[in-house]
Amino acid sequence: MDALVKIANDVLDIASRLKEIDPRYEVYRNLNKHRFEIHAEGALQIAVPFNRLDERTLSLVRETRLENADALFKRLDKQNAEAERALLDTVRDRVMTKVEEVL
Repeated sequence: MDALVKIANDVLDIASRLKEIDPRYEVYRNLNKHRFEIHAEGALQIAVPFNRLDERTLSLVRETRLENADALFKRLDKQNAEAERALLDTVRDRVMTKVEEVL
């Protein structure tokens, strides 16, 4: 935990606003990994994928909470299905183009 620096106060009050979501949440800056992390009771909950603490952090934490897991998984499944359809369409179009070139 030497590489973790606790963030108790920040310009946008994200650290205290996170406590409104869950009082166990604490914000740390991981100096080795150059990222912000949200911990609860000493356990890493989420690594923040943004280079600063802002409203996106709050939205991400709310979205990824356990009680929202079903909705999150459904959304991810839908996005994956759409991406797979798009990829199959692209492959089909390329194959058809090659077939037309051969004929």
